[in-house]
Amino acid sequence: MNHFATQPRLDLGDTPAGRAQLTNMALALRTMLDCQDAGQEAPRMGLFYGFSGYGKTVAAAFTAARTGAAYVVAQSVWSQRSLLEALAEELGITRPERTVARLLRQVIDQLNHEPRPIIIDEMDHLVQKRSVEIIRDIHDATSIPILMIGEEALPVKLKEWERFDNRILIATPAQPASPADTLKLRDHYCTRVAVADDLADMFRQRCKGITRRIVTNLRAAQRLAAEEGVAEVDAAWWGSRPVANGDVPVRRREIA
Repeated sequence: MNHFATQPRLDLGDTPAGRAQLTNMALALRTMLDCQDAGQEAPRMGLFYGFSGYGKTVAAAFTAARTGAAYVVAQSVWSQRSLLEALAEELGITRPERTVARLLRQVIDQLNHEPRPIIIDEMDHLVQKRSVEIIRDIHDATSIPILMIGEEALPVKLKEWERFDNRILIATPAQPASPADTLKLRDHYCTRVAVADDLADMFRQRCKGITRRIVTNLRAAQRLAAEEGVAEVDAAWWGSRPVANGDVPVRRREIA
């Protein structure tokens, strides 16, 4: 039984010519390619970091698909062995060693035999569990490119480990969805109803560029339009309907 997080299904970017490729997908891929193109004597670790909801995980999966990287998604309960077991599984190691030291050597030997880039998503969990030195060991013993994905404070967290931090070649911040990104999302998700540019951009602005929330509202617009039998919708049609932007509604208590 597979106990590890599986690679998320690509909702974007897996279409011909990547016609739905978003800014953060391109940024994550560029970061990995910069690590790959670095010389053998240069550090080859990169960071792609930013706020929740910016589509970093989709960007990571997209980059893995484009580069053939071994891709693991860390979890909050992971130990050092959990990380190594997940990497071993991605690398096709069917009989992992029982001790952490031997398993680390097994992963390193496999990467030296068949080099592959590594992408580690939810890297913040591993910082908390102090597994960063294992990643440094793998990097130093193989010189493979390693891309780590995490939240906005990840670069600051990693500075606690100086020997690790000085091996980071490039740190790229994820960006909020642009107007062009929003229209790509609209075209990808709203296939049954024509959503006007002004409505899509209103969602972008109200959601502060958070991709996940933009998609939530685009889907809501399509659903509502279908229920009303409307083929084309715009900001005027949406009117005063609330936008799901993450704000918690405040209910005022009436004083008797």
